[in-house]
Amino acid sequence: MSLGADAPASVVDAFLESVRRNPYRVVARVVERSRREHALTAGELNRMMGIAALGLAARGVGCGDRVVLALPASRDFLALYLGALYAGAIPLVVAEPKADRLAHYAGHLRGLAGAAGAAAVVAGEEAADGLGPLLDRPVLTAAAVRAGARAAAAPPRGRNEGAIAHLQATSGSTGTPRLAVVRHANVAANVAAIGRAVGHREDDVLVTWLPPSHDMGLIGLSYALHHDIPVVLSDTANFVANPLSWPELLSRHRGTLSPAPNLAFQMCARLARLRPPQGLDLSAWRVALCGAEPVHESTLRQFQDAFAGSGLAEGTLLPVYGLAEATLAVTLPETGRPFAVDRVDADLVASGGVAEPRGEGDARALALVCVGRPVEGHALRVADADGTPLPDRRVGEIEFAGPSVVEGYWNAPEETAALRRPDGWLRTGDLGYLAEGGLYVTGRRKDLLILNGRNYTPNQIETLVETVTRSAVTPAAVAVGRHDAHSRTETLHLLLDTRLAAEDGERAVAQRVREALEEVFAIGGVSVHWVAGGRIPRTPSGKVQRYLCRDLVEEALAEERPDGNAGRE
Repeated sequence: MSLGADAPASVVDAFLESVRRNPYRVVARVVERSRREHALTAGELNRMMGIAALGLAARGVGCGDRVVLALPASRDFLALYLGALYAGAIPLVVAEPKADRLAHYAGHLRGLAGAAGAAAVVAGEEAADGLGPLLDRPVLTAAAVRAGARAAAAPPRGRNEGAIAHLQATSGSTGTPRLAVVRHANVAANVAAIGRAVGHREDDVLVTWLPPSHDMGLIGLSYALHHDIPVVLSDTANFVANPLSWPELLSRHRGTLSPAPNLAFQMCARLARLRPPQGLDLSAWRVALCGAEPVHESTLRQFQDAFAGSGLAEGTLLPVYGLAEATLAVTLPETGRPFAVDRVDADLVASGGVAEPRGEGDARALALVCVGRPVEGHALRVADADGTPLPDRRVGEIEFAGPSVVEGYWNAPEETAALRRPDGWLRTGDLGYLAEGGLYVTGRRKDLLILNGRNYTPNQIETLVETVTRSAVTPAAVAVGRHDAHSRTETLHLLLDTRLAAEDGERAVAQRVREALEEVFAIGGVSVHWVAGGRIPRTPSGKVQRYLCRDLVEEALAEERPDGNAGRE
């Protein structure tokens, strides 16, 4: 179904239209944690949605009320999410709690539920029992919601004031997550723009294992429902247990569309090198969106090499850029074309914010992947601190405008006021530059490091470190700036994953890194701290949690050895 002027107003409207046309068509195949696959027809999912809407109403969650869904990708999640939308309730989808960290999780969840003013939380059976005493509001299970539906007569269709679809927690990479208010009109505009960018086809099949708490996961489901294409939805735990289950699903179901963060592509490429895939057919996969965190050229090339023999066509991998405050997608490249890489003078980017091209063999070159052009119906610019648009190859703040941009955050007037320029442009907080119409992202404005009077983004430094150490994992390095009370300047501290030193040893690798930073950026006095493999803090979407990394640096300094290297954690 092509989305035009008569496009459905909401996900539920689109789904109900699909039910009307053919209630017997399979709209979703859900692979739950048991690895069993459940096919749901439009009629079956419609019935489940109605039961969920009735049950929520019976439990005190009605039109305009907020409800937290802390569930894995599952039949229960689909029913409750659609049921909440049908009833006019406002869902906030959060990461599923881990049984061994319930107390820590409860503190985080209490903050999110409190900020949303949620009427209830819906969690899995085991988690609900543990969370109940730890939260200050009702904790329900999907079974309890279904049981409540027996006392009601008919599903109540509701439309909340402001036509709010859901609240989306921002990534929290720099601090406490905020709740973006995403309206049905935002979702409709964004999925329509994505459809035009990827060349929507009637025979497309979406395959996703992303958690529904991730905006790429949730809007992915919205895309499938709005465009009336089938979705294969797998529990994230299945990917974590076996990353190669992702390409296997794509092969089995002839998947054509599938998004994931850079880390997922890296994990699959690494495993495929160790265990070359047999019998996979990825020839139907035409759009592989890679985003949600910095996209690395090496990861894309490794993935392409690993699965080319399985039919993965060159031009399938599409680096993209987006954020919750834009609903999801901001830029996408043209489909069917190899991704573009720009090599620029790293020192000039740091000293003057100028992306001067350099040759491929230049040791001072910084490789950045193009994340495409703004989606249709929207506009993008790179601006200076005053909001003045900058010319090509000048680094500034990425700003965005169009119908996908949210109006603000839930009950946060100060943060909402700071979200936009006076002329209405969304301030993303991300830095980058334009070149020949394409966007290149260099880092976060809040993360800027000022060293020796020059501005560096952590990504510039981390990319160089991972290059000189020939890292097979990302992120393997995190750059942290720390104010030095004696010199009254900011000094550079690096958190390095211990896997970087597997062959040459920590001392040798640290020395190689220091020499490269001195040569390329003229940065001296670098402190190196080693972190156990895989322990670099990350958000659920894969972004480095830099504020927690700063805490790790402080902890490491307390244990620092005389040679300048901190002990392993």
